[in-house]
Amino acid sequence: MITATRNVTSAFDPNTRTPSFATTDTKTGATPPLGALEPSTKVSGLSKTSTMGKDEFLKMLVAQLKNQDPLNPMDGKDMAAQLAQFSTVEQLISMNKSMEEQAASAAETSDAIKSLEKTQNERADELAQLIEGQMAMSTVGKTGVTIGNNTFVDKDGKGTIVVDSGALKGSGRITMTNEKGETVGTAIIDKVAGGQMSFELGDYEWKPPLAPGKYTYKFEVATDGGLWQAAKTYTAGRITGMRYESGNPILIIGDSISVPMSKLTQVRA
Repeated sequence: MITATRNVTSAFDPNTRTPSFATTDTKTGATPPLGALEPSTKVSGLSKTSTMGKDEFLKMLVAQLKNQDPLNPMDGKDMAAQLAQFSTVEQLISMNKSMEEQAASAAETSDAIKSLEKTQNERADELAQLIEGQMAMSTVGKTGVTIGNNTFVDKDGKGTIVVDSGALKGSGRITMTNEKGETVGTAIIDKVAGGQMSFELGDYEWKPPLAPGKYTYKFEVATDGGLWQAAKTYTAGRITGMRYESGNPILIIGDSISVPMSKLTQVRA
């Protein structure tokens, strides 16, 4: 009786780095083709476009340890290096998350500061309008002065003009013109000292007397040479009322001139 025996030999597959086993038939001498001990498996969970996180890195490391060649295991230095890489990746992920949280917090803080600034500016504007309104109310009944050449004469023939002759000194002349553009009177002032001055119209004799109403006027100074030169003039009159336009106080001088509070140069008792 002939007995057939099979010798089992092992080989190492350099492509897969896994041991493979083959049998040799002692009767025929034929050797079956070599193959992997276990079927290869496809690693799932990663794609070409996916970003590797610490969980995926750990899974990949564990799979590598499970499928390494038992006859040629991973070198300890390589293992330490990969663990160090894993620790670095985890630290970077934590750092990135912390930076994102800080950026979000900074954005929220910036928005809160902007909102606070807007609220403060609105409150400051409201307070400024309130103060300006109170100041405007306190001027009613007093004489307001602004840039211009108008004046008002009341029923008693009184009115005020304000002029600035600068360096001009000598004799002065006031020329009054009514609302129709007609020159209705002239008054001579003996001495003009220069600079800003005010004159009461009722102190001078007008022929004919000035009727109540609104006038324009011209003020001139004659120097030693006798040449009349125009001086700077202002509109002056009693403040008779106040109204608001777009939240801003508007003063009424006389019965027809509207002047913003900010345009007044003087307020006289």
